[in-house]
Amino acid sequence: MTEATETMEPESKNSAIKDGALRASLLDHVEIGCEAVLGSGSITIGRLNAMAKGDLLTLDRSPADPVDIRVNGKTIARGEIVTVDDRFAIRVTEIG
Repeated sequence: MTEATETMEPESKNSAIKDGALRASLLDHVEIGCEAVLGSGSITIGRLNAMAKGDLLTLDRSPADPVDIRVNGKTIARGEIVTVDDRFAIRVTEIG
């Protein structure tokens, strides 16, 4: 059994690329939630209930480790924490 393969004419390829770009641009204005994850830890409910201002929750990463950038719970990039105009920001160092 042989498998048929389609070949597109250059005009058709350009049209398909333009259609794909148009469809993608239709979503450019849609906002999505994004989170930067510094690390994680675990705690008992008893300790959580007893926590007070100034208590520490130890995370599983060091400050030098990259921060995960997540969209819908999926890591899409990594970066490092920086400050910009007295605010925290993430400089993207890896995508994918």
